[in-house]
Amino acid sequence: NTALRAQLGVLGADLGKLSDEASTLSSMLEESQSALTIARKRQAAAEARDAIYRELKDRLRKMIDSEKLSVRIVRGRMVIDLKQDILFPSGKAEISPLGDETLSQVARALSAFPDRSFQVEGHTDNVPINSSRFPSNWALSTARAVAVVKLFVDQGMSPENLSAAGYGEHQPRADNASAEGQALNRRIEIVMVPNLQTLPDLVDSL
Repeated sequence: NTALRAQLGVLGADLGKLSDEASTLSSMLEESQSALTIARKRQAAAEARDAIYRELKDRLRKMIDSEKLSVRIVRGRMVIDLKQDILFPSGKAEISPLGDETLSQVARALSAFPDRSFQVEGHTDNVPINSSRFPSNWALSTARAVAVVKLFVDQGMSPENLSAAGYGEHQPRADNASAEGQALNRRIEIVMVPNLQTLPDLVDSL
């Protein structure tokens, strides 16, 4: 009886251990399945995003080839980069005739994506401005961004999908020590705003 009781104690302990391991394995399986579901959603979202990027780049191909603009991926965002020198006269926020033509073409390309939002961002070099209308580069860059947004709306884009921001000289692309660097820093960027619906795990956690 003593031996049997000892054996039963060992078997009971083993059974309890197996039960705990089974519970752990079940939990691990659920976590793995959840991670796999999220990974599949991320993959599908990435493929959809890449398809949109390719289509938009194709629509802008002629302008890219003629060097009127460039398209970059920055921190996972698609950025259309236009030099301000062809869009605005120096120190002004009124769009030039060439700028009007260029931006109208861009608006037509963006209009093909009515369910996406875009932010127009103004940037300047580090040369200060202090006029009665623009007391700072922030004011100038913001006014230029707003002017582009207004043109896009005039071209038929939905106002609810557009926003404007001015960064002044505070997000340079190049060193302002050279004229070439300053020219790169004077720019308008049009950013395709990430859609939170394509980030299901983030949305769920929020």
